Amino acid sequence: MEVRRANQREVFRPAPILAVSMGVAGLLWVAVLVYLCTFQGVPLKTFLSALFFVAFFGVSHAYYARAAIEVDAGGVTYRGMVRTERFAFGDILHLDVWPGPVTVYAIRGRGRGRGVHFTSFFAQHRRLVALLVERAGLAPQSS
Repeated sequence: MEVRRANQREVFRPAPILAVSMGVAGLLWVAVLVYLCTFQGVPLKTFLSALFFVAFFGVSHAYYARAAIEVDAGGVTYRGMVRTERFAFGDILHLDVWPGPVTVYAIRGRGRGRGVHFTSFFAQHRRLVALLVERAGLAPQSS
């Protein structure tokens, strides 16, 4: 078993199959949209529905392809689709866990509005949570 040091950088990403499946679904809907163009008299709302799914799966693919959480000696860096947020371990106030079919984790830090979310779709999400709890010195709290 490999022992990792506190100063070693670790990167956690969503399972790669998610980005691939969203990309494939988006391409399927592009094909549907192109196929619809071969017919006459297709209602506008049908085209708009197909465009919605192209956009939905495109955005989902972009998120799953770009999202990452990096843990290093100094703290945590969250990279989402449109923003990047850095937390020093001392700035992490809470790590909330909402269990369910898809577990949602929320990192809340010092400063107004500072926080990020990630889900159990991240590969090795339990290891990530254990690292955050350990390095940020968090303890379980009862509600």
